[in-house]
Amino acid sequence: MPVSRYWLPAWLWWLLSLWLLFKPAGVPSGIPYLDKIGHFALFLAGGVLLAWPRLRQGAQAAALWRPTLSLCLAWAVGSELGQGLLTATRSAEVGDALADMLGAVAGVMLAAWAIAWRQRQV
Repeated sequence: MPVSRYWLPAWLWWLLSLWLLFKPAGVPSGIPYLDKIGHFALFLAGGVLLAWPRLRQGAQAAALWRPTLSLCLAWAVGSELGQGLLTATRSAEVGDALADMLGAVAGVMLAAWAIAWRQRQV
């Protein structure tokens, strides 16, 4: 399988996140902090999908932190600024960016754990 195919899920995640983060805001949920949970989950998936291709290519988990989290940080800050500046129904929130980064860290950790577990099984 060509290496580029490993990146397809990460690109699809980015497109989905683009749509989710910039679509008009709906009616607020009655569940406290549901939006923060959503940001965490979205970036957890992003952390996994951005780390996975490099892990599959044999990169060490320690080498993934800087590039993966840098991409996630850039997207977290950029998407929050975009929500605040480019949309009428959304606002930029530091809490959302923090939830994004916590999710990304958890995602990279999950991807590294999954690869390590898989390698021990083989």
